[in-house]
Amino acid sequence: MKTWLLKPFERIAGVPALAAGLVIMTVTALLAWRAGLHTDGVLDLHFGPSVPVWQLLLQGLINWLSLALLMLLMGRLLSRTRFRTIDLLGTQALARWPMLIGVLWLSIPGIAGQIERRTASLLEAVPDDPSQVIAPAEYLLEAMWLTVLSLPALAVLVWMIWLMYHGYALVTNQRGQRAVFSFIGALVAAEIISKLLIWLLLSVDGHL
Repeated sequence: MKTWLLKPFERIAGVPALAAGLVIMTVTALLAWRAGLHTDGVLDLHFGPSVPVWQLLLQGLINWLSLALLMLLMGRLLSRTRFRTIDLLGTQALARWPMLIGVLWLSIPGIAGQIERRTASLLEAVPDDPSQVIAPAEYLLEAMWLTVLSLPALAVLVWMIWLMYHGYALVTNQRGQRAVFSFIGALVAAEIISKLLIWLLLSVDGHL
């Protein structure tokens, strides 16, 4: 079980991983659409305005391909061994499956309302004068509850990033600093590119 949760790509890759990943991304997009969630970035999951379901499906594809293609480029440049493109595409598709758990968590009745209410309460407490600070005793409980409610989503994000790294390092046969820094570079660049592409998509479709 531990291998399947943390190092699944030692057992599955290529076409099976790609097929499973695409199915999970589709289900994630459909559930996110019903819950009013957006995945408008490689690492993003938050509530937002209502958009057509096809935009949620396209967001998932943009996020996956933005990172996978950058990793493919990094792998071709840095790896000392040959690897299959389908293995990298498949592992990165399936690596996004924890996002489904994040969507399910935020879809639980009451969770979304509590997060939005407590966030709004803390934002209203922010003073207009930068020299002032929020009274800690008054808003500490709100901040603590918001942290508790957000922890599962944060844990899912960390888990997904680990799976992305594991898939990348395993497929391209990289280790150590070379793998870590090239992964971080690809991840940061993919986050920027995906957000830009999705922003352009929303602008063209008139949802901004």
